[in-house]
Amino acid sequence: MLILERQNRILEIVNRKKAVTVAELSRQLYSSPATIRRDLCAMEKAGLLKRSHGGAVTLESTNVEAALTVREKENIREKRLIAELAADFIRSSSSLFLDSSSTAGAIIPFLDRFHTLTVITTGLKNALFLSEKTNARIYLPCGVVAANSNSIIGADTLEYMAGIRTDVAFISCSGMDAAEGVTEASVEQAQLKRRMLARAKVRVLLCDSSKWGQVYFGRTCGFDMLDAVITDQRPERELAAAIERDGCELLYPAEPEK
Repeated sequence: MLILERQNRILEIVNRKKAVTVAELSRQLYSSPATIRRDLCAMEKAGLLKRSHGGAVTLESTNVEAALTVREKENIREKRLIAELAADFIRSSSSLFLDSSSTAGAIIPFLDRFHTLTVITTGLKNALFLSEKTNARIYLPCGVVAANSNSIIGADTLEYMAGIRTDVAFISCSGMDAAEGVTEASVEQAQLKRRMLARAKVRVLLCDSSKWGQVYFGRTCGFDMLDAVITDQRPERELAAAIERDGCELLYPAEPEK
């Protein structure tokens, strides 16, 4: 398929669905994810669409719902595997930080086995999901709702977090790299997640393998600021060594026996 033909098809799909993932486009157009990402980058520069984390949305649909639709469809199986392992860090009567990510949100279905939980989340959708699926006491900090996100951010949010101490913090990331550590596309998100980690006794990063080797603008932390990294499979040697070098525990599902 010629580049122009493929990009026209991409534009048709995005305009019809309003939000679409790289994986969906790759399957429909029989093209590699890397090719689709290059197309999306070129099309965004041409003003035809807007890229989002994991896919693209129409220019008129760059809102919370569209951005979340893309993220929630990405790596569903991997997020569930990570969430199952993350639940082992939780005990009844615990207090938790959950960030606004769909990766952190994947933990919520596993919380019904615990009682008397207190959960502070910066995610509007995660707060709603918690209220529907658990009996936890739920706190939403004050702040500003970030554009193209379901997250509450800002100076007021940071100040609110400074007055709270939790048992466990669960955060996700945009990228995880052996040299640069944990990074975010948004500096504000990086600051907020760093504050969450600083105010928790146990600090856990949830990161699926699609984010390995990715480096973004805002640096959240190095691996020395984490107690555990949970991912969906064992990372390559360099990344695994960087995670474990400072005593951070690396967790991933056991490979099925052959």
